[in-house]
Amino acid sequence: MDIIGIIVPVFFIAILGYLLTWVGLFRTRDIEGLTRYVFSVALPVMLFDSMAKIELPAEFHWELMAAYYLPTVALFGATALIGRFVFHQSRQARAVFAMGASYSNTVLIGLPIISAAWGDAGLLPLLMIVTVHAAILFLLTTALAETDPSGAAEGSAVAGVIVRTVQGIVRNPILIGIAAGVVANLLALRLPEPLDNTVGLIRGSALPAALFVTGASLREFRIAGHLSEAGVLIVLKMVVHPTLVWLLAAFVFHLQPLWIAVAVVTAAMPTGINASVFARKYSGAVAPVATATLLSTVLAVVSTSVLLAVFGV
Repeated sequence: MDIIGIIVPVFFIAILGYLLTWVGLFRTRDIEGLTRYVFSVALPVMLFDSMAKIELPAEFHWELMAAYYLPTVALFGATALIGRFVFHQSRQARAVFAMGASYSNTVLIGLPIISAAWGDAGLLPLLMIVTVHAAILFLLTTALAETDPSGAAEGSAVAGVIVRTVQGIVRNPILIGIAAGVVANLLALRLPEPLDNTVGLIRGSALPAALFVTGASLREFRIAGHLSEAGVLIVLKMVVHPTLVWLLAAFVFHLQPLWIAVAVVTAAMPTGINASVFARKYSGAVAPVATATLLSTVLAVVSTSVLLAVFGV
């Protein structure tokens, strides 16, 4: 499949979701219901099916996780310092600002693109990254926003958030789908044909529905000013982040070419929508993160096309 054949359908469905929500054909309650279907049913079933049938590696590849998360954590810290010393942000604002530069839209956009480009072989390294992606970035953001060296109460609040985050991981339908698929794969379990066909039908709906939800969700975002901060976030997220991951993946850990490609494309994904959720929660960096989320998603049409060409898709 050529690059146009990969990119155009992905972003056209997202645009369709945006437009149909904009004209009022789909309302907030409709999108909320579709979102629940995507995250609680369709994507978990798809990931279960993929992991149950894919050829698993003989050992855990910690090099992939190091190649992705060492730059991610470093970028988070560096962006927080930029927020403090360049933009003079509050602690809460720079926590969200740092998340905006390091938190990728791995599921709603990354999953469809990588699946279309490399199939299940590309999903394996992506899903290894996804398993701890939210946990690491949520904890970093919460720790910076709520921890004060002189305030023990805030430290206790962080401990509570850590517990809730772990509970959320255990209950996360997407991670449950991945884990169940791995177990089925290791035990060589195969579903009866009627049930397998049902899984196939649900799987077929997962990516189009996820993309539609992405576009519909972006309807609430606006270019809300603070363009200098938003511009910094976009450059850090879509240029610096993938560059750092590429340097480690290719020249330090010497990953196989497919895994390098998946790690870099994942790092180059636009800012994930959850960054704006945290911005609203802490009332910090709301405008720059919202602006960066919208513009980086639009720019991903070009940047992703370039990366797929670079990696020979």
